[in-house]
Amino acid sequence: MKMKLFLLGCGLSIGVASPGFAATTTGTIAAKLVLTAGCLVNGLPATTGAAFGDLDFGSSAATFTTIDTTLVGTQGNGIYVRCSTGSTYTIQLVSSSAKPATVYGTETAQPRYLINSTTATIGVAYTLYTSNAYTTPIANNTNLVPVGTADPVKGDNYPIFGRIAGGGNNAAIPAGTYQDSISVAVNY
Repeated sequence: MKMKLFLLGCGLSIGVASPGFAATTTGTIAAKLVLTAGCLVNGLPATTGAAFGDLDFGSSAATFTTIDTTLVGTQGNGIYVRCSTGSTYTIQLVSSSAKPATVYGTETAQPRYLINSTTATIGVAYTLYTSNAYTTPIANNTNLVPVGTADPVKGDNYPIFGRIAGGGNNAAIPAGTYQDSISVAVNY
């Protein structure tokens, strides 16, 4: 009998409802994301210090007449830019070298200078162009127009061609290494 009373007591205690909650609080959580305009330049997120490729005129005898080259980057010829939908951007090139005291080659309307690495007063004039027709020079700090074939993944293409003209087989041009640094700015 005691066992029956014990079991009956256990059953009653299980069957008794626990006390209910007295109140409920509800609210919201604010989730937020801010996306700013962005660009991929040569397939990489825009950043400072990007490597745009090489404009390598190669090695030639100092008695040259005309030497041509093409900018070759990691994505192919030229510079590729693809920005967020609806974004606008500009791209400009600026050469760092000032005109040296002695210049060899033809100076066009938009000259740039490759400076002799051992004698900074000697340089070779060159010009950048947007096509291999070499008709329209690229001016410093002027917005470029994408004239290459756009790529659905890489974006707009800005081909860059370089030409050194007017060497005239001049034996007076000093042999040596000549360099310039061209800054590229993609503004968006």
